[in-house]
Amino acid sequence: MMLGVDMFAHFGRYRVSLITALLLGAMVLPGVAKANPEMADSISPYLRLHVDDPVNWRGWDPALLDKAREEQRPLLISSGYYSCYYCHVMQEESFKDEGIAERLNEHFIPVKVDREVDGALDSYLLEFQRATAGSAGWPLNVVVTPDGHALTGVVYAPRDQFAEFLDGITERLDADYDALVDLARRGSEELSTQLREGEEPMSDSRAGRLPQVLWSRFEREADDLGGGFGQSTKFPHSPWLRAMLEADQVGEAPDWIPEFLEITLDEMSGSGLRDVLGGGFFRYSESPDWNEPHFEVMLEDQAQLAWLYLQAGEHYGREDWIELGLENLDFVKRDMALREDDMGEQADTSADGFRGFASSLSAMDDQGREGGAYLWPEEDLATALEGHENPELVRAWFGMEGSSVFDLGYLPRSGDSKAELAERFDLDEDAVKEQIDAGREALIRAREERGLPRDEKVLTGAHGLLLSALAVAADHDERFREAGEAVRGWLLEVADDPAALPALMGLPADQAGAATLNDYAFVAQGLNDWERQQGEGGTEVVAALLENAWERFLDADGFRAEPEPPLPGMISQRFHPAVHRPSPTTLILALTEELAENHETLEAALTDYDLRPGRAIESDPHHHARLILWLQHRTR
Repeated sequence: MMLGVDMFAHFGRYRVSLITALLLGAMVLPGVAKANPEMADSISPYLRLHVDDPVNWRGWDPALLDKAREEQRPLLISSGYYSCYYCHVMQEESFKDEGIAERLNEHFIPVKVDREVDGALDSYLLEFQRATAGSAGWPLNVVVTPDGHALTGVVYAPRDQFAEFLDGITERLDADYDALVDLARRGSEELSTQLREGEEPMSDSRAGRLPQVLWSRFEREADDLGGGFGQSTKFPHSPWLRAMLEADQVGEAPDWIPEFLEITLDEMSGSGLRDVLGGGFFRYSESPDWNEPHFEVMLEDQAQLAWLYLQAGEHYGREDWIELGLENLDFVKRDMALREDDMGEQADTSADGFRGFASSLSAMDDQGREGGAYLWPEEDLATALEGHENPELVRAWFGMEGSSVFDLGYLPRSGDSKAELAERFDLDEDAVKEQIDAGREALIRAREERGLPRDEKVLTGAHGLLLSALAVAADHDERFREAGEAVRGWLLEVADDPAALPALMGLPADQAGAATLNDYAFVAQGLNDWERQQGEGGTEVVAALLENAWERFLDADGFRAEPEPPLPGMISQRFHPAVHRPSPTTLILALTEELAENHETLEAALTDYDLRPGRAIESDPHHHARLILWLQHRTR
């Protein structure tokens, strides 16, 4: 998780020659550590988490750049989110430390950002960190000059390493402030130039080979034994899996794709990546076998994975995958639904009582232990199964035997099959099922007594992704129709004035924030999917959202992430990548084409847009998988 502090040493596949390294010092800088009450009134629980830090945090405001220029101090923008494990760790190790606070308060303007509230700003800083360090993540800490140019950054680092990082920057700024500010400006300009060059259209012949390049990259990075991509940290990469599935649905995928999807979906569902008791998926695993997850649970992940399992189940005739997708949405309805403030009861998912779904569940329990809500110490497990007819059978079913990977206890996962348990315990399979069901109920009852903090922001875009999944689920089980209608109803309400679509729902307009390009794309896609799947009107609203997206986010170079980017380095792109969530530009282009026949404005917008893929796509084809396959399909 740690990144070095080699500033501008490497721009991913680009090389930057402005400076080779930042000289690090070790001096302790004087400063006055102050309690910071500004976070207390924030709509973000992540920001409220930092209210008692000795760091003088400020919430993001573009006006802070004026303050930075007046004081000749750079900003240190620290971005994260409430459910993030390492964000909690870095707070405890560094942001509550008086020495770190002195450094930050004296020599920087410390800014704390919730990546789900200021998503466009976070995305820019994330791309900067990936470009300059080769990888990125959260918590993300980026130094930004008073001119608004990112200078250097670091993700999670232990306290002493973070102190060295801050000291090194401070020492260089004290020695030659103007030169370093100019360096950041030139570095930002060079990165922008290189990104622009990467969007220069490739020749038709090279563009025609992109599908082959894509499948070759996927095959090279695919783990044929454990599923997923890579051989270390494993993310589901739902957009990539979806592109594979959709290509196979129309007969345009290589022969190896069905087997790879089968391995991946089976391994993810039966491993520690999935909460086999509750039904949700964790965000990622640090081990290639999926069994060492960090325990944050994100609504956008549940939506994408539920859609994937439902659609793959239909395509490949796997009823167990369909049931798993439905179970995942049951988990969302049960554990992520917001609750009545005064009664503590689960919110009604009807149109009248619907209050939305939490953006995430924290990796930390209410005692500050990672995974504490999901892991089973031996004593807790024995107590929960006390009185059960055959606790050893339940333990075997959930893989809670032998040694545990985690210090806090066992993580339930898929263990022995029913047939194996029937033979092992000399029972028929019906009796095995009864004992499993009774054991599951006992474990869930015991787990419900544990505290699991939630981030109760209602993200507009994530609800668009969720509606896409509910649209498919409602075809399989009527109980998801009511939830889908409630989500759809609220999205139609907030999209009534498409130009005023909010980033967060359920808040006054001055707190809800303006929607980003992602929000417009995800909501339009969700409403369109519901109409196509359930036959209920909404095309005109989808068209209006698309028209507003074209009008508000488009400039001569492509789509901006938000209408008025707050930093100069935040440039538009013709094609945004898809890594953990769909590409907004790919969704907007495909939806625009679908609706263009009946909407002249959309038809004109698509006609005028340069759809020739840029040269950089060839280097990262998997980040643009659905775009490549959409372009291939529309030319046939």
